[in-house]
Amino acid sequence: MADAHVHDAGEGLVPVEEARERILAQVAPLQPLELPLQEAEGCVLAADLVAETDIPDFASSAMDGFAVRASDVAGASEDRPAELRIVGRALIGRRPEATVGGGEALRIATGAPIPAGADAIVPIEDCEVVGDRVRVLRPVPEGKHIRPAGEDVRAGEVLLRAGRRLGAPELGLLATAGFSHPPVHPRPRVVVLSTGDELVPPTQRPEFGQVRDSNGYLLYGALREVGAVPVMAGIVPDDVEAFKEAVFSHLLQADAFISSGGVSVGERDVVKAAFFKRGDVSFYRVAMQPGMPQGFGHVEGKPFFGLPGNPVSVFVSFEVFIRPALRKMMGRRQLYRPEVTARLEADVTGPRDKTQFARVRVRRTAEGWVAAPTGGRGSNLIATVSRANGLAIIPPGVETAPAGSEVRVMVFRPTED
Repeated sequence: MADAHVHDAGEGLVPVEEARERILAQVAPLQPLELPLQEAEGCVLAADLVAETDIPDFASSAMDGFAVRASDVAGASEDRPAELRIVGRALIGRRPEATVGGGEALRIATGAPIPAGADAIVPIEDCEVVGDRVRVLRPVPEGKHIRPAGEDVRAGEVLLRAGRRLGAPELGLLATAGFSHPPVHPRPRVVVLSTGDELVPPTQRPEFGQVRDSNGYLLYGALREVGAVPVMAGIVPDDVEAFKEAVFSHLLQADAFISSGGVSVGERDVVKAAFFKRGDVSFYRVAMQPGMPQGFGHVEGKPFFGLPGNPVSVFVSFEVFIRPALRKMMGRRQLYRPEVTARLEADVTGPRDKTQFARVRVRRTAEGWVAAPTGGRGSNLIATVSRANGLAIIPPGVETAPAGSEVRVMVFRPTED
């Protein structure tokens, strides 16, 4: 019990918000790259883009029918149709075959360019074709059924502002405007290392005392979800030189690093030892449960996140510190997960002097949001995270948040999943 009491004590620890602000102050958006549209999907635009031409850049027909002069059909009716001479066709993707003079009409397809001389379109259902002539049965006003040039965007208008994340509509707009390689903040490539002599791959049956590496795959999924590119560097033994080699051999392909394990206070803390002289990585204890031991800094200018070894600590640390930092690196404006206020369905107990992130499942009811704890508080209980969709944030000074009380919940996946 004495050891647990020491572990829960908050004396000399860094508050969560202070730790997060320290990290965010030391990361910046990645330098813009001009990426092909397919690769730019999901990235954040790094500069305003201005339309170089009208969109569309020519007037076109909104109907199948005939291009005419509105004045020629002003008095048309079924009893007294206006008869016009057909002088050619206007097809999609081609120049019209002729211009439209007085008493003339041009057969036109939807989307085809408007021929010179025409100022209205008569729909095909309001026409009767007899040989080389068309009888128009109803009048149309000037401009009817014509899509004007610049109807969507005028030349010189800002298409998209810097800071806009490129989704499907934005890709379509940029393709239309001819921006095939927009300048964006790229997805960060994040090297993932799992440290520990006890670790084996998931494909291997553990010997007594060994455990399968879960952290590497947990981080892989978290990185994919945030939009980063995971680079799996595998398992690294508790050996300082091996760890250094694993890190520095990946420098060229990394925008950031995440290691799990080796940042606590034991004799096997290889991450601490590896950065004693090279790099600028600090190790500190944060007033949070789980996830107290943390490391952060830069190695050759690349952000390095050193996480504890237990999987729940890894997950919570990623959500609280790394995910917001990566979103900042990607140029995102909204750095944090959405939060809701929910009513607890059961007591949640934790260390009084720390911020506790309790795994809960939140759902909406007629009375509002409710949150049900998904299991114990142990940082090795990864199944409690898989059952959860949120982290209830119990602030310092609260040892037990009782059932029925309201708490803030960071929602990390859709509540209907």
